[in-house]
Amino acid sequence: TLSLHDALPIYHEQRRFFAGTNNEPQNIWATRNGTESNLTSSLPSQDDDGLEFRIASRQQNAIRHLVPLSDMLALTVGAEFRIFADSAPNITPTSLSIKPQGYSGANNVQPVVTSGSVLYVQSQGARLREAAYNWQQNAFASIDISIMAPHLFNGYTLVDMTYSRAPVQEVWAVRSDGATLCMTYVPEQQVYGWSQHTTQGAFESVCTVSEGSEDVLYSVVKRTVNGADYRYIERLQTRIFVDQADGFYVDSGLTYDGTPATVITGLWHLEGKTVQILADGATHPDRTVSGGSVTLEAAASVVHIGLGYNSDLQTLPLALEGAPAGGQGLLKNVNSVRVRVTQSALFTAGPSFSRLTDYPDRQVTDAYDAPPALRTAELRMAVNPSWNSDASLCIRASQPVPLTIMAMVLDVATGG
Repeated sequence: TLSLHDALPIYHEQRRFFAGTNNEPQNIWATRNGTESNLTSSLPSQDDDGLEFRIASRQQNAIRHLVPLSDMLALTVGAEFRIFADSAPNITPTSLSIKPQGYSGANNVQPVVTSGSVLYVQSQGARLREAAYNWQQNAFASIDISIMAPHLFNGYTLVDMTYSRAPVQEVWAVRSDGATLCMTYVPEQQVYGWSQHTTQGAFESVCTVSEGSEDVLYSVVKRTVNGADYRYIERLQTRIFVDQADGFYVDSGLTYDGTPATVITGLWHLEGKTVQILADGATHPDRTVSGGSVTLEAAASVVHIGLGYNSDLQTLPLALEGAPAGGQGLLKNVNSVRVRVTQSALFTAGPSFSRLTDYPDRQVTDAYDAPPALRTAELRMAVNPSWNSDASLCIRASQPVPLTIMAMVLDVATGG
C-alpha cells in the first residue's frame, strides 16, 4: 500500500501529482487524468495511466516543491528540474522527459508563482531566485534577484514569503531577524526594487488575501507590551485614499471613525507605548497609552493611532557622466534638490540622516484651521552643505502622513 500522507500535492495537466515523501524523497506520483486519487496503470500502458517515476541525478536530491507552469518544475535540495512532454501535447507514460535546469536548489520556504515565473529561496536560505522560461535556451533560466541588494541578505536567511499582484506587484519575505523585505517586482519593465521594513517587534509570517481590487498583506507580528510577549495578526492598510483624513501611516494601529471625541479608547494592545496620532488629517503630538486610551487636544471624528516609524530613502553615490571614472574620487556637494511628489507632506532632506532640513510644512495657500494640504507637485529645497565623495541625498518621513516620491533632480557642485 502506497502512503502519500506526507507528500507535496499539486495539479498539472488534469492530473494530481505527489512528491517528496519521507521514505522516497526523489519520487513523483501522478494520478490518472481527471482523477483525484486513482494511481492505477494498465498493460499495455495507456496515455491516461497513473505515473510513478524518480528524479535520478548526480546527487541525492530530495524534492521540496513542485511548481506548475507551462511545464512543471521540481525544485529539489540541490537542483531544479523541468518535467514535460517530449514531442507530445501532454505528459504520458511514453512522452515523459526530465531535464535539469540549474543547480542552485531550493529551501523549504513555499515558492510563489507570478504571471510567468516562479520565485523561490535558494537552498542555503539567503538568496531569492527567479526561474523563468528562456526561449533562446529552450529551458528555464534561474537568476539571483537579490544580488543588487546584498546588504539586506548577507548574514540572514528568509523564513517565509508571499506575493501581492495588485495594485502593485510585490514580493514580501520575512527575514530571520524579524524584519520584512519587500521587492517591487515588474519584470516586463526590468524593475526589481528592494526595501526593508522593521517594526517595534518581529515579523514571523506573512500571507496575502484578495480583498476587492487589492491583494492585502497580513502579518503575524510578535510584540512586547507591558513586559509580556503577544502575537498579533496585522493587516497592511491600503495606500489608495481620496480624503486626506483616511491616510493610515502607523504600525499596529486602530482607527476611530465617529462623532467628534477627545478620549479614544480600545488601545489595550498598545498599553504603555508612545503612539503617533493623525486626527482629521492633521498630525497630533505623541501620546502614551494609559488604561487603553489617549486624550486628544481637541475633538476629532477620524483618528488613526499607532506606533510611529521612520521611512528613509538614500540615493546611491553620485556618478557624473563624462567625468573620469564617473566622478569617483571627486569631492561633491548637493546644494539643493527638486523632488517630484504625489499626495505627499512633511519630509526632511539632507546629506546624511544626522543633518536633515525640514521642508516647510505649510504653504500660503493652505487654509487656516486646517491641516497642510497634501502636495502633488515638484518641490525645491536647499539642503545643508556637505562636501564628500558620495554626494548621497537622504530623505526621511517621520510623521503619520504619506510621502510618494516620483523623481528627483540634484543641484551638485564639484571640487578637486
